[in-house]
Formats: sequence, structure tokens, C-alpha cells
Amino acid sequence: MTTVSITLLFSDGAARRIDGQCGESVVQAASKAGLGLLTDCSNGKCGTCAATLVSGDIELGEYDRAVLPDDDRAGGAILTCISRILAPCVVELPYELAEATAEELPPMAGCIAAMEQVASETVRLEVGVDAEVEFQPGQYVRIRPEGSEEWRSYSMACVSRTRMLVFYIRLVEGGYFSSWLAQSAQVGSRLELSEPHGSFFLRKEARPRLFVAGGTGLAPFLAMLESVADDPAERQIPTALLVGVRTGAHLFAQSQLQALKQKWPSLQVRLAAEAEPAESCHTGYATELIAGLGMPADTRVYLCGPPAMVEAGRSAAQAAGMPRRDMLCERFT
Repeated sequence: MTTVSITLLFSDGAARRIDGQCGESVVQAASKAGLGLLTDCSNGKCGTCAATLVSGDIELGEYDRAVLPDDDRAGGAILTCISRILAPCVVELPYELAEATAEELPPMAGCIAAMEQVASETVRLEVGVDAEVEFQPGQYVRIRPEGSEEWRSYSMACVSRTRMLVFYIRLVEGGYFSSWLAQSAQVGSRLELSEPHGSFFLRKEARPRLFVAGGTGLAPFLAMLESVADDPAERQIPTALLVGVRTGAHLFAQSQLQALKQKWPSLQVRLAAEAEPAESCHTGYATELIAGLGMPADTRVYLCGPPAMVEAGRSAAQAAGMPRRDMLCERFT
């Protein structure tokens, strides 16, 4: 096989030149060089490994075009887990070198402290751990039942530095973790959790913020909002949250949002349901509300939810004058 050079550029300005073999994925070549690039599904379905091809030649394998839209692909976006190296290339990654060089820690032991179905298809899960977990608001951990080999990724919906982690789990018919929750899990069941991961987290910057959530994509935004609600300076930053669900019965965490509103009166919260809307709920998609918010062009946009919703949100925000370069996305299926 032919050896070619790959230059990896990180968001903190660091660069690493590694060698790879033609036909290898960027992730595989980096792994052989001792770098752990961020990835999750490893088959082009989630978008965690998204990066930009600055120069060179790669071949993309099969992927979900809702995760990597054609417009982004035309602009150089790639998925490093399924990008096969064909020639020397330069790849820009949206996170710091430290994310790729940190050694994976052994799994944390956890125990289910509480579990409750709080909405249609949604379970609130509280997991106790032995030591405080510190994370950036918006990040996720991988979780698996003790003794299992299969991990699933879920964002924390609580503040950092806690021994009680909160998650909102969407119940997916036939889903591995969903089936375990429905059939076997109970208070006291043991779990294993990875250390926190992800580049989708709250940026500390004095610019307006727009959060757009689809379904359980609300979870990381709850962590973000809770992290800044007690800071008077942070509450001065214009912030809006849009939440979209399939029906009014799919809404959850409404009391938590009401408590945040009481503490933070200027926080805008708008709800949308595609069908059977609850009271004060827009009938339709949350992304349809973006145009009427009047958010300024320098707004930082955060989108979390199914790929189709994320892409619709990006398009709506761009149409409202907010550039795509200022948008952070977290997609899940």
C-alpha cells in the first residue's frame, strides 16, 4: 500500500503531520499515530467526526446526507470516519489537540438512582457515581449496562461537578438501551459510563445565543441554561430557546424551564409541536419560529436534534441573517 502524509489542523492552532495508507480512513490513520479523533457511530450516521478537507483528495464512503448535506460537502466538509485517503491531504478539525491526545480513562461505575417516564417516548434517568463528574455544559457520556459491550451516547441535562447525572432518554422501538430500560433496568441497576466527550458545548462569549432543540435534543441545553442561570452577567446576554416535538405529549422538563424563567425573566422560551399542540405551543416546527425572533446577525446558534431538524434550523437561521460559520450542531438518530 502507498504511504501518504496527512496534516491535521486543530482549533487551538496546533498541527500534527501523520502518515497514512491509501484506502485507510482518516480516523484509522490518526489512531495508528496515537491520536483519538472524535467519532461515535463510525459509519457516517451521526456527524460527530465532521471536519473540513482543506486540500488533497479523499473518497467518502456511504453516509447519511441529512448528517452531511450536499451544500456542506461541496464546501469541503467530510466525515473522517468514512473518508478514505487517496493522496496527501490537510484536514481541519473543530476541536483542540487536547481532545485527540487525552488518554481514555477507565469507565466510571454508576448506579440508577431514579427513573421515570416523563413524556411520550422519554424517560428521565438519574445515575449516581462515586466521584464528581466535571464537564462542559452540552457534552455527553457513553453509557452501557454493566457487563455489556454496547455503548450508547447521551448528553447530561444537569450542572457540572455533580455525583448525580441526569439524562433524558428517548425510547426507540427495538433500540438496545431503550429495550434494556424498558425490560430489565430498575433502581439499583449498575451501569458503566465513559468520561465526558464532545465539542458541542456552551461557549463563553458575550454574544446573543439561540438554542434550537428537537425532542430529547433539549437535554444539553438544560445543562447550558442551568450553568449560567445564577450568573447575573450571563443573564444579560440575550438568549432564546426553541423546542420542537412531534406532539404536545412529547414535551418534558416544563417545570424546570418555568423555574429557569422565574430566575431569568428575559430568557425567551418558545415551544412547537407538529400535531396535538399543548397550550401556548406553536403548531408546526420549532425552526419556523426563528425568523420571527429578530435575533441579530452575530448570534451564536446551537442546534441539537435529528439531522433533518438540524439542517432545517441551519437554513432558517441563515435566511434570518445568521452565518453558518457561527452555528454549532449536534445530530442524533
